[in-house]
Amino acid sequence: MSAAPARRPSEGEHRAVDETARALARLGGTATTTRRAIIESLLEAGRLQSPETLLREARTRAPGTSLATVYRTLDRLDAAGAIKRATLASGDVGYAYCPTGHHEHAICLRCGRLRPIRPCLISAEPSLDGFTVTSHLLDFYGVCAECEAGDEVDAGSGAVRKVNRRVAKA
Repeated sequence: MSAAPARRPSEGEHRAVDETARALARLGGTATTTRRAIIESLLEAGRLQSPETLLREARTRAPGTSLATVYRTLDRLDAAGAIKRATLASGDVGYAYCPTGHHEHAICLRCGRLRPIRPCLISAEPSLDGFTVTSHLLDFYGVCAECEAGDEVDAGSGAVRKVNRRVAKA
């Protein structure tokens, strides 16, 4: 009986592995299994995730992951400019992997998806009398087309559910 040929990783899988390696390099220090699990969870989510949700997801890959390690990893990724930090609809802070430099985002309040807005909407340094601008944050919150159509994704669990929306007539 001959062994089946090894499955070749897809292009998407190669990109995810490469992006994970780049994110780990941004962190500096040791590329631990726990850090890799946290980064892979961020990459897979593709939307804002609370640290608690990241912990739950990372523990499926690395059972010994602690919340403190999640926060330390997020802090290092934030310092490296590799994540987006924004407020979730719940009021909690969420994080998404976003290593592509400064730009604004459109953020869905229902599912937490981020859509980049490029180029930066404030291209020239704003003129504020007596104030030197060193950076800015500008995000747009609303509802993405998928959620508006009724395919709502729970920002905490990632579960997709159909939602029946009634529109009140004025």
